[in-house]
Amino acid sequence: MNIPSEKLIEIATLFLECQRVKENQWTEFSFVFEFGEGHVSNSGFLYDGDEVTPATAKIKDYPVLLGDTLLTLRELVYNECGHNFIQLLFQMESETNRFKIDFEFDDSKRWKITPSNMFEMREKLRPVFD
Repeated sequence: MNIPSEKLIEIATLFLECQRVKENQWTEFSFVFEFGEGHVSNSGFLYDGDEVTPATAKIKDYPVLLGDTLLTLRELVYNECGHNFIQLLFQMESETNRFKIDFEFDDSKRWKITPSNMFEMREKLRPVFD
């Protein structure tokens, strides 16, 4: 896939503007966005050593900006490969601001966070930057 680096940097910058990211101390974070028919939802975790804080990603004064930007990315990906992703995983670490974006095209349960799997998913989604 050939996604312009400017678009990826724009997305990373928007994540850094999210209210929970700005208000909490963290060393890494992960957010999962799910795309359905006419809606976008997200949930994730802020990590600071052993401390893990559940969070959602939204920008205080512009609550739909990040979701709309990711919908634009979804369209770009569709134009590149002919498939819409149904989930997007965004992970970032604070020391160098490295980030990763991963897409899921088929399995809607791959990164789904629910009350019954929250503890398992917070570890499964913990960023690893090697």
